[in-house]
Amino acid sequence: MFQYRPDISTCKKVIIFLPNEQDKFFVMLPFAMALAENKGSDDFLIITEEDNRYILRALGMERLSLFYNNSTMLYGEDDFYELEKRIQELKWDLCVFLQENAQLPFLYLARITKAPYRTGLKQEFPFLNIALQNSANNENIYANRNFLYKAFSINPKKAEDESIRVTHKNERLGLNSRLSTSNTLLLNLEPPITGEAWSEHDVYTMCKAFQPGWRLITIAATTKQLEPYAKVMEELEMRSNPVLLHSESIFSVLRQYPAIITLNSIHSHLFLNLSNIKVLMLEQNDDYDIPNNQSLLKFSREGNFYSLAKLVVDFLKVPK
Repeated sequence: MFQYRPDISTCKKVIIFLPNEQDKFFVMLPFAMALAENKGSDDFLIITEEDNRYILRALGMERLSLFYNNSTMLYGEDDFYELEKRIQELKWDLCVFLQENAQLPFLYLARITKAPYRTGLKQEFPFLNIALQNSANNENIYANRNFLYKAFSINPKKAEDESIRVTHKNERLGLNSRLSTSNTLLLNLEPPITGEAWSEHDVYTMCKAFQPGWRLITIAATTKQLEPYAKVMEELEMRSNPVLLHSESIFSVLRQYPAIITLNSIHSHLFLNLSNIKVLMLEQNDDYDIPNNQSLLKFSREGNFYSLAKLVVDFLKVPK
């Protein structure tokens, strides 16, 4: 007979299925890292997409993870069978299932963990026996994470500080490295999750608005994302950072700059949750809500970029 254990946070052996959407993956990583604290590879396991390997390697959590390719996650495929076998090698006390639009193969994998407590964020999912939903029934990813912190007795500030500390522990940049880019901001040209991408006019106007006090350096997740802006970048004599966002070296890059200008893109949630860089976010109507904090300055996409440039100095003075 199933009996609910009120303090599921004390479960020793934990397996967690992180969200498929990469922006939500970044939001939930501090929670996963807090769960993994003081646990070894026999006590904790992350299930996530292969595209996330680079970030978990950078965080020193690759050894605690199993990776899959969505294209081969079909029942009966060799990759699926291998993942099933690896999951069943250990006995689990708790399964935390954070995929919001889950397909049946993943729910089946949650079932075969045989964990007594299989928790998820939606009541309608089969094979899960506990639904963790905030009182407002808010499906916003940040609201869900904050509810999970409470449900698992995790201090949110401590968890978020620790996730940033981990990105710093392997590298210590000297003062000169910070000073050399103190008047330089990154401009993230990665397209937004929803809404319109940057236009050449946006890039031109943004660069002009921040001159002469600031220099902008572009960055993106892939070289292909930079290609549409080659002409305007050449005209403005802008250069791009050689390290792409989709790289395990990204944290060493972010530490060198005081702030980044971005739309609500996938990696903007990496900036907000796993780094110390200040974020100047241009909001669009279709964006989902992101909680205010001292590292985030929201500004309307339709606003005057010259007004944004005037706000930067005071914003950077606010301690994180």
